[in-house]
Amino acid sequence: MLSNPVLNEAIWNFRSAYKKSKAPIWLKLQEMMEKPSSKAEVNLNKLSRFTEQGDIVIVPGKVLGTGTMNHKITLCAFSLSESAAKKIIDAGGKIFSIKEFVEKFPEGSKVKIVG
Repeated sequence: MLSNPVLNEAIWNFRSAYKKSKAPIWLKLQEMMEKPSSKAEVNLNKLSRFTEQGDIVIVPGKVLGTGTMNHKITLCAFSLSESAAKKIIDAGGKIFSIKEFVEKFPEGSKVKIVG
């Protein structure tokens, strides 16, 4: 296990979700989070470019507030800046913790990984 308890919990949530559903997305996210240098930093410009209205998105890293979000998305990220969270919510989006996200979308269907 890694020394970061928040990261360990995220990995555990993905592992648990994979064991329950066998959805490959959870195994892929678990493996991504276990790699020491794989925590992506994604700004809102990138999220806005690679998503559409109503998309369900997970970022296995940090979402930064650079740029704008001009459509509604459902987002889960390992970490999120305050400005990014505000812009996503102001655009009508929703933000979930990893645990909440896995519970809400247990099969991982229609979930996009950005990062």
